Amino acid sequence: MKIVIVGGGTAGWLAASVFAVSDIHRSKANLAKKLDITVIESENIPIIGAGEGSTGIFSSWIANKLSPLGVSEMDFLKNTEATLKLGIRFKDWKNIEHEYLSPIQPTETTMSNVDVDLMACHIFGKYQHASPAGYLMDNEYSCYKKDKGLIPLNAYHFDAHKVGQYFKEKCIANGVSHIKGEINQLNIDKDTGFVKSVNIKETGNKIEGDIWIDASGFSKVLIDNVGGGWKSYKDELPTNSAIPYIHEYSKDENILAETLSWAMPNGWMWQIPTQKRYGCGYVYSDMFTTYDKAVDELMKTTGRKIEPLRNLKFEAGRVENFWSKNVIALGLSSGFLEPLQATSIHSTLVQLDLFAYHYFNSDLDKIDFVSSPKLYNQTISKMWDDFRDLLQIHYITQREDSDFWKYCKYDLKKTDKVKHILEVSKHRPPSAWDFELYHGSATWGVWCWTVYGLDIVSKETIKSTLENYALTEAAKVKYDKLNYNNKLQSVSVLKNKEFLNKLINKKL
Repeated sequence: MKIVIVGGGTAGWLAASVFAVSDIHRSKANLAKKLDITVIESENIPIIGAGEGSTGIFSSWIANKLSPLGVSEMDFLKNTEATLKLGIRFKDWKNIEHEYLSPIQPTETTMSNVDVDLMACHIFGKYQHASPAGYLMDNEYSCYKKDKGLIPLNAYHFDAHKVGQYFKEKCIANGVSHIKGEINQLNIDKDTGFVKSVNIKETGNKIEGDIWIDASGFSKVLIDNVGGGWKSYKDELPTNSAIPYIHEYSKDENILAETLSWAMPNGWMWQIPTQKRYGCGYVYSDMFTTYDKAVDELMKTTGRKIEPLRNLKFEAGRVENFWSKNVIALGLSSGFLEPLQATSIHSTLVQLDLFAYHYFNSDLDKIDFVSSPKLYNQTISKMWDDFRDLLQIHYITQREDSDFWKYCKYDLKKTDKVKHILEVSKHRPPSAWDFELYHGSATWGVWCWTVYGLDIVSKETIKSTLENYALTEAAKVKYDKLNYNNKLQSVSVLKNKEFLNKLINKKL
């Protein structure tokens, strides 16, 4: 079977990595190698190079699923200039001068009827300490223990281009073919609608394939031609533009294991630390400001001189059919929300995992191209719609200091899920049972930090709930235990500044 991946970058080379690992396992099982994997990569796509963050699923893949390629966490960190991510710090979202934290790790009771750990820490201390990652994050730690190495509480920050190059090298070393070129013609079977081959502009060569992965980014070279369709989120998510830029570290700067999400007059700014500098950007709405004014807002709010890399325009939304005919859309080809909460790379990994390890078969005749795509598309569509809901809740704040924030508070079209959480929170704290659980889903373990951080559910409601279930005393005992365990765990953990210094100077 021949698998052709159109587009390199993080999505394309991760796809190649997954199929390459499948071949390695097949070879070890003494099965004939059946996969011919090719990546077609255009050199004409501009490289942004601003920072990107991941969710915890990526670190799990690095530590486990992709290890047959010679991948490990320390190898990845050392060769991509990546840093650790324990969570996100939200600045000025609820109102000016207010901050809240969103740890990467959920609480131990996140799947219970009552999230006692979260409630206990919110009432008796800091709610983020209900997560071990939250405590480390709040005290400027890494998650590297002197005697044990990395403990699994993290995600990553990185330059997406360097990550793509990293997996490119691993894939080519493991037999993946690489073609440089731009596609100028698709050859589609008139009877089936399947993509049979593509022509390469530079050479005129025809590349044939059985399964096609569209990782071509916003251009959606393949999926747009086989019935991908489009569902817009522009009425539910308020931003549509982004200004990426680089910010250099100051001398002896204390780099933290966290993403900074800083609310601005007409959107928000991301700040992501790599080993050498910050990758940053301003995500804004051009309905309320212009590009030039947005740059001025950014410089005024941050106090920095900004040299934008470019001005990106996007429409939040997703394709309707992620798997159509013999094409699977991945990464930006499947859709884009905005950088908040690292949903882009998370969805890429979930989509890959579901297709490659559930629906895919190395025998082409055994792949169901009729009913399986329907179920796959339903599942992935649900995930994207749920991510849309998750992002929208961040904008339901108390800010009214600009027309943008007034629009978010009063006029933004709220989704049914957001309406539900807002109504529920008037009466009781939401829990896991207010969300659907499935592979890759954004459930209470992610929502809780923003619902609590923005005071969508009040402390009075939390106290009342604990009293209702006779859990007040138990919650105090639980808080003391969590506080003790957090302090105990951190004894041998390096501060993030020390960890980065050792990592950069190759002392780990």
